[in-house]
Formats: sequence, structure tokens, C-alpha cells
Amino acid sequence: MIKINGSRGEGGGQILRTSVSLAAALCVPLQIYNIRSNRPKPGLRPQHLSSIKTIAQLSDSVTEGLTLDSTKISLYPNRISPQNIDIDIGTAGSITLLIQSILQAVSITGKSFKFTITGGTDVNWSPSTDYFCKIIIPLLIKLGFSISTSVAKRGFYPQGNGKIILQITSPKQIEPISFIEPEYSNIKIDGIITSKSNSFHDDAESKIIEQCNMAKTFLEKHQINIDSINTSVHNSDSFSSVICISSTSGKSFIGCDNLVTDTKKFKESGNTCSKKFLSEYTSQSTVDQHLADMIIPFLALSKKQSIFTTSNISNHLQTNLDLCKFITGMNYQIDKKNNFCYSVTINP
Repeated sequence: MIKINGSRGEGGGQILRTSVSLAAALCVPLQIYNIRSNRPKPGLRPQHLSSIKTIAQLSDSVTEGLTLDSTKISLYPNRISPQNIDIDIGTAGSITLLIQSILQAVSITGKSFKFTITGGTDVNWSPSTDYFCKIIIPLLIKLGFSISTSVAKRGFYPQGNGKIILQITSPKQIEPISFIEPEYSNIKIDGIITSKSNSFHDDAESKIIEQCNMAKTFLEKHQINIDSINTSVHNSDSFSSVICISSTSGKSFIGCDNLVTDTKKFKESGNTCSKKFLSEYTSQSTVDQHLADMIIPFLALSKKQSIFTTSNISNHLQTNLDLCKFITGMNYQIDKKNNFCYSVTINP
């Protein structure tokens, strides 16, 4: 049995998601203790329970300790089989974080799955749906996945009730990556905004277009050409807006998003997002700093060496590197490539 101290590294939900998903993928028993012990509310929260229960269902696992606020759980997984599952997170909990766990768990099964997931599509502290679809999925396809997503309805905090339909065929073996020199192309700006009947939302479409154009103008001043802008308006009882800027090619996957739930901060959302993107772009990295930590569990399951560059060795990235090494036995190396980015090498 693999035993994980849940307070190690960043000490949050990432350790839960990565550990449980890899245990299911490798079909090995797992125990996690001290779960979120350094958080204001230690133990499992509703979104963590939903994620672990989904992985347990996928892997026909016997579980112990799966209750709200639990600080210790055990998982005894069996082989994962193709399934069609409906999941209701029950809150505005992040759909994209749940999908991330699912993809890691099924990543080397070579089987097909369908998930209909209800919850939050665009919420704080998680990838927005646009970031997931525009940046994460294209890279996962390079790793050998076949992925189709349909955003049936957007869902924002606190109501949730968004819905994403996900169809996956996973590879039997993860393809390695070698992303050393950047090739930036296909640069897109996507903007969404919620709308309801009040003075602010009456011209919601023009407001989100204005912010996206502001981002475009800022980036073009730095000789970054934008290939397309796409905007949409969605119904909600509360205000939310997301701007996502992405650049994906055969060898580079960078981007950023900016979620705003305060109308006062909205007027700077275009500039805020464009400055984030400029930072990634000028680093000359091939994988942005947020995507970097997300892909480590997949690369840890590959049978061949992978290498990429990224702008920052974040706490989340370091935690996933150490955790995946502990669980899978893989090794890694971090080297400073230049003043702006690092190279990360994964050796199985």
C-alpha cells in the first residue's frame, strides 16, 4: 500500500487528486492521512468527496473514510472499465478539476468513457472551461488521448448548475513530449460574460468585446499578433466574466485566464489577462506555469523520457513532481535554461 502524508508540499486538494488518480491508474492500494491538515477547514470538502467517489466508481474501489471533514482515507482499486457516468458535484465545485482527475485515472486504459458533469464551469482557484478546452485538451491529444467536450451550460459561483459532456478514449501508452524551443502561433482571445436584467448587464456583449479588444491592443503593442477573438454572453443571477488567451501549436502550449466576479474589477480584466499572457510569451517557455504542474502525472505514466520548458517552478509543480516520483518511481531534473524559463525532464 502507498501511504501519502496529505500535508506534504502544497498540502491541499492537488495531493488528493493526483494520489487517488494515480493509484487508480496503476491499480495499487492507497492511504492518505493528514488531509488538508494545514488548511483553515481541514479534511475533505464536498468537491474532494465528489472527485474521489468518481474515481472509486470508475475503478470499482473499496474505500474507507469517505466522509465530509475526514482527514484519512483508503482506496483499494480494481481495474478500470469503460463507463457512461452522470455526476452532479452538488455545488459550484470545479468541473475542470474533476475532469483532470478523471483523465489521469483513465490515462493508460486504452478504453472509452462518457461523462455528463454538473457543477461549476468557471470558478475561482481552478482552470476555466476555456483554458481547459483551448490549452489543456490540445496538449492531451498530443499525449495520445481522443477527447470531445460539449459545454451544455455555463455555471458560476455560487449557483453552479453548469453542465459539460465529456467523451474520452484514452491511450494504452502515454506519448512522450519534447518541447524545447517555442513555436507560438494560433493566438486566440476568448471572452465570456454573464447577463441579467440590470443596468450593467444590458450591454454585456459590448462590454466583453471591449475588454477583449483592450487585451488585443496591449499585446499588439508588444508585437504579438492575435489570430481571432470570440465572445459570448450567458445567463446567470450573479456577475462573472472570464477572458482566456491561448497559443497552441505542435510544440508550444501556453495561455492564461482571468476570472472576475466583481464589476468594479471587470474594467481591468482585459489588461490583467494580457499582462499574464505577455509574461508567459516573453519567457520563451513551451508550457505555461499552470499547465506544467497539470501534465506531470500523465508524463510520469509514460514509458519514455519527456522534456519541456516552463516559466516558473511553482509550489504546485514541485509538489506534483515529488508526489509522482514517490508513487510511480519516475525521476526528474530541473535546469535553468535562461533568465526567463526552466527545463523540466521526466525520466520513467
